Amino acid sequence: MSQSLFDQHILPVSDKMYRYALSILKDADLASDVVQECLSKIWTKRSTLNKINNHEAWVMRIVRNQCYDWVKLNRFTVLTDEDKVISESALADDNTLLNDRMSWLKIVLESLPEKQKEVFHLREIEDLTYQDISEILSISINEVKVNLHRARIKVRETIQKIDAYGIAN
Repeated sequence: MSQSLFDQHILPVSDKMYRYALSILKDADLASDVVQECLSKIWTKRSTLNKINNHEAWVMRIVRNQCYDWVKLNRFTVLTDEDKVISESALADDNTLLNDRMSWLKIVLESLPEKQKEVFHLREIEDLTYQDISEILSISINEVKVNLHRARIKVRETIQKIDAYGIAN
């Protein structure tokens, strides 16, 4: 019974687990390792899966906690987009504008407070419900809505300034 619950409820969200870990850790190999550790931990607790109401939220919380534990234990520093050098000359003209816009968007998202960044990612990228986000982050639904609203406003206003004036502040 627990194997089928694992197969039905946990394995289908492994891609979301990876994307969420990647959004926190910014390293594909490390994110993959963390997801693997999480799946191992969940597998050892598979007998308790039938007691859990919302498997996806529970799994995403485990991923979040594991990522932050990894960061604390390894004193891992996350590189920002400002630390990366992109060779503009290698890009075609059509791709240059898109890449610039995506770079600015990443910088804007990284400038958000941590909670807003997480709420924004879980809602806009992972397409989770407010209830799921509330359970994952251990905050109220109203806090989810407020943080998402503030994040969206900050992103929109900053991108509009960049489009109009070419500056972020």
